[in-house]
Amino acid sequence: MARPSVIPAVRERLELYLEELETAYLSQPDGNRVATIPATSDGKVNVTAVAKAIGLTKGQVKYLHEHEELYNLVNLFAEGQYLNPIGARLLQEAGDKVLKARMVRQAQSANASAQAAVEAQAATGELLEKLKDAVVEIESLKAENMRLKAQLDQIHSGLLVRVVD
Repeated sequence: MARPSVIPAVRERLELYLEELETAYLSQPDGNRVATIPATSDGKVNVTAVAKAIGLTKGQVKYLHEHEELYNLVNLFAEGQYLNPIGARLLQEAGDKVLKARMVRQAQSANASAQAAVEAQAATGELLEKLKDAVVEIESLKAENMRLKAQLDQIHSGLLVRVVD
């Protein structure tokens, strides 16, 4: 036979505890209120302290993380006291993972672009070198063409020209 769930009893203790904390919070002067729910130094609900305050064992702390009815109850009061809710770290880590993945993709894209730029620069240099060689060859061919035309002109004018290759 299955044991009865302890969650309803935990919820009842949690509700009483949170209502006491809320009363203490609201009794503070408006504008100078400080959160009464246990919090970490970075403004998140301290789940371990809440669990300890309502008499949960170390093994039962997970109830506040796993049972929606419990963590939603704590988060409702935490929001009213301007604290980050239970699970905020997980949401932040998920956002950090997305951001990290985007940064990795951008870095890879930047590396690919840099590599393409280096290759394009090398290809441009190679083409410039070929162009210089072609210009030299064209100038050489123009000079030879002019020499041959001059020889033809001399032949047409009746001079005996010696052709040397």
